[in-house]
Amino acid sequence: MYVLAIVGSPHSDWGCTYRLTRRMLEECESLGAETEIILLQNHKINYCKGCGSCLVKGRCPQKDDVETIQGKMMEADGIVMASPVYFMHVTGLMKNFIDRCLPMGHRPSLHGKYGAAVSVYLGVGDVEAVARYMLNFLTFQGAYPVGMLTALAHNIMELREEDLDRAADLGREMVQAITEKRTFDWERLMRRSEEFQAMKKLISEGKDFFKKDYEYWKEKGWI
Repeated sequence: MYVLAIVGSPHSDWGCTYRLTRRMLEECESLGAETEIILLQNHKINYCKGCGSCLVKGRCPQKDDVETIQGKMMEADGIVMASPVYFMHVTGLMKNFIDRCLPMGHRPSLHGKYGAAVSVYLGVGDVEAVARYMLNFLTFQGAYPVGMLTALAHNIMELREEDLDRAADLGREMVQAITEKRTFDWERLMRRSEEFQAMKKLISEGKDFFKKDYEYWKEKGWI
């Protein structure tokens, strides 16, 4: 069992977001899981150029660390997305990485995996919406939504013990979900969503451009 966390905080291992995520993964480890935390700030992640190569040819032509991180996501049983809220949304580090995951969004590839989200704020911004955004990022790609954790930091270094306890609870829930092999009717959920229908229309009408996407959706029976 392998649980991967992707952290979009620039505060390295002393920040509140990292510490909450670390506590969650420590609980996973205590229950037998292998874990890893990827700090996006330590990796080379270029900006998405919007060239469309990943949609036409199937992969991004840029040579950086994104493909390696995505490979780890494909290897993982559980994936945690974690970001603080600085001004209304996820950090630039996290948003940049998510943008580079465009082909994964067009060709959902996390079926059979389990997702969770962690977000911390200092009192400004809708932290629940930010955590939900990251969890939806995983769910749209097929991951079972285990849950999300939000917390209020009293300063850039101080967390409440009860929030650390809730992080441990989420870790236990992640391991239980993986162990029990929980499932949900992903296709039924997606077919009822506006995002799925919009993507279907986009790929169907633009099949000459979205070649790889169209092949994938046709194979899945979604078109």
